[in-house]
Amino acid sequence: MQVVNIRQKLHQYIDNSDEKLLKLMYAIAKEYYEDDDFEYSFTDQEINEFEKRRADRISGQSKLYSWKEAKDKIIGKK
Repeated sequence: MQVVNIRQKLHQYIDNSDEKLLKLMYAIAKEYYEDDDFEYSFTDQEINEFEKRRADRISGQSKLYSWKEAKDKIIGKK
C-alpha cells in the first residue's frame, strides 16, 4: 500500500473513530514524535548476557528453533 493510500485510510479511520481509538492513535503519534531522537544504550550486563547467549548458541549448548517451531511454542501448539 502506498503512503498516499495509507494516509487517506488513516484520515477515514480518524474521522469515523470513537474516543478510545482517537486517544490510542494520539498516544502512538505523540510517543513516536517525542522519542524520535531517543537513542538506547545497552548496559554492560545486557552486553554480557548477549555475548553469553551467542557463545552458547555457537557451542551448541542452547537449542535453536525454526520460525515455525518458535511460533508454535508462542501460540501454545507445543
